[in-house]
Amino acid sequence: MKSIYIRPTNIIFGQKANFFIQEGTAKSLCGLEDVGFLSVEILKRQADGNTVEEYSVLELEKLDLRNEIESDIDKITSKRNNIYNLNFKNPILMGVLNVTPDSFSDGGKYNTTFRALDHVKGMIDFGAHIIDVGGESTRPGARSVSEQDEIARTSETIQFIKKKYPNQLISLDTRKSKVMQHGISIGVNILNDVSALDFDQQSYQVVKDSGKPIILNHSQGIPEDMQNNPTYENVLLDIFDYFENKIKFLKSNGIRDEQIIIDPGIGFGKTLEHNLEIISKISLFHSLGYPIMVGPSRKSFIGKIMGEKDNPQRLGGSIASVLYSYLQGIQLFRVHDIQEASEALKVYSEFLKKQ
Repeated sequence: MKSIYIRPTNIIFGQKANFFIQEGTAKSLCGLEDVGFLSVEILKRQADGNTVEEYSVLELEKLDLRNEIESDIDKITSKRNNIYNLNFKNPILMGVLNVTPDSFSDGGKYNTTFRALDHVKGMIDFGAHIIDVGGESTRPGARSVSEQDEIARTSETIQFIKKKYPNQLISLDTRKSKVMQHGISIGVNILNDVSALDFDQQSYQVVKDSGKPIILNHSQGIPEDMQNNPTYENVLLDIFDYFENKIKFLKSNGIRDEQIIIDPGIGFGKTLEHNLEIISKISLFHSLGYPIMVGPSRKSFIGKIMGEKDNPQRLGGSIASVLYSYLQGIQLFRVHDIQEASEALKVYSEFLKKQ
């Protein structure tokens, strides 16, 4: 467990960022020329309570603990590894395709190949870089399905997408090693495991042998029980520690840096306050040194904020969450509404360039 954590703050974009990075009053975020940060928060775990202090980039060299934070600063500022043709210079959108009867938002809407492909075409036309195909609902309270059922739900759709759109990147949303193996055999490019390889002990071997990128999603518990009073000492720091330990284990067992993407797991074993804390300070995870994905789309925390005004689409809350994450340098988003998210990010990024 770490005692000191670093979160980049006052993140700036465009020509302003480039100018201040060149001047040395800002540091590059993720090795980008046009995204930088002017200051950092230093969070300390202490027996008598955690503390938070903020310093400008210029003050870092004068700090007594500069040697302790140097490694984290290097990770924050280092260029992220490209994944296929994705270089993380611009927002990357992952479109959700649930071919299930019971997913929390769109269960039953796309569980025939014809309807699924029609939806895929729309997502690709509106700018989806990745299509994330899932055959098992992992909504709160959902029960696990068999490997055979999950393969049966996803296989035909994946093969049809690959045939019609041979260059389209496909991720497979699954917790099971045999489903992963089958997906890889029919052309899946990326694996997306909501359990971060904890559910099936053979999964990490599949990732190692295949060399495929893996999205490690933090979850407390399993879907059946993950919302039964989830608790943390400090949700941000506990998740950070989890990822740091997980990554150390995976790397010591043959999984490479360039395979790893992290996702703090909005809604997976978190209360409303936990989710708000994660999104509001998600830039903390830059100091792990890996691409970060966030998936707030249509999640229940939005409904809890809206109360009786809630609606199933939760479009406004989803877009707000995406934009707030983007403002903190997150550039990979898993969303249901590709057209709206793409438009929002494109327009918002133009405003940021004019800061």
